[in-house]
Amino acid sequence: MSFNIKNSLSIEEKYQQGLLPQRNQKGLFYHQTSCRSNLQNFNLSSENRRILRKTQDFTFQKIPLSDFNYTHQLQKQLKSWTQSLDWKFPTSSIKTIFTHHIFNQLYVWKNDQHQTIAYALCYFSSQISHIAYVFYHPQYQHSNLPIRLVLQTVIDSQKLNLKYCYLGRFSRYKRTMPGLENFQNNQWTAYNK
Repeated sequence: MSFNIKNSLSIEEKYQQGLLPQRNQKGLFYHQTSCRSNLQNFNLSSENRRILRKTQDFTFQKIPLSDFNYTHQLQKQLKSWTQSLDWKFPTSSIKTIFTHHIFNQLYVWKNDQHQTIAYALCYFSSQISHIAYVFYHPQYQHSNLPIRLVLQTVIDSQKLNLKYCYLGRFSRYKRTMPGLENFQNNQWTAYNK
């Protein structure tokens, strides 16, 4: 369920309260089982290092979203990917998160043939980051790439000396992220594997 919560709160305060931005409207936040990496407890696990090793042939570029040229052709490609992955993600929502939302950074991922194979939409401030939405070519669905998209954002956030990297809704594949915490009973607690 989505709702607008205390507009007087900063974006960082909304995340601190376990809220996540709703994809269809800027400024609308909702409660969900959210999780984050506490970057003060940053330590790469052997599983994290394995993911980095298995995905070392992929390259990425992080760019300001305002510098990215969102085209109708890209919209069709992302819609095709989401349909192939059986995700419920309307075309209008794809356009909104790329063009009229709080997200301000974009990771563009390429394979070893220099083909673009994934995008990760993020929000970065001076204190926090949030990897909000990822899109990837369906052929990589069962590979290590989706995990790497999240892990790279966590690593980059730690290098920027941010406090937290918010990871969105909790899911099984995020359980190995460094310093993982989830929001339960109105507080952030360390995730026990």
